[in-house]
Amino acid sequence: MNFISFLFTIALIGHFTEAFTVSSPSRHGGRGMAVTSSPLTLGMGFFDGISKAFGNEEYGAPPDAVKASARHILVKTTEEATTIMDKMASGSAFADLAREFSTCPSGKSGGSLGSFEPGTMVPEFDKVIFSPDTPMGTVMGPVETKFGYHLIVVDKRTGGGDWY
Repeated sequence: MNFISFLFTIALIGHFTEAFTVSSPSRHGGRGMAVTSSPLTLGMGFFDGISKAFGNEEYGAPPDAVKASARHILVKTTEEATTIMDKMASGSAFADLAREFSTCPSGKSGGSLGSFEPGTMVPEFDKVIFSPDTPMGTVMGPVETKFGYHLIVVDKRTGGGDWY
């Protein structure tokens, strides 16, 4: 067995065995060997460095992607948007008004758009959703886009560090 094969064998043994028991002479005149129960951890030195090179313990998980969850009601005119805002002020629920008035297919699910990243929606919409000045849980709008006028509620934002 050459030296490289020997080192490889030691590395494999060290990899598959976490602790070894140590043999020491017995207390009875040095005759025979008694096995103690003290563990001896084998540090591989060079091989530990190689295994750490392929690990990722030094770095945390990658940051979450910037995402938001929002609801909206899409209507054709600002007058319709104003009427809906008045109904909300009178106590009507956003989801119920979305089902009744929204021209977007999301209206069937109370206006929920689910979770999405910047650039998924039209720029005017994204500007409101991902703005740090937009408070969560507050109806914003009407916001005009090429589709009509939106009343938007941001439910949640994630990722993006501390700029929220």
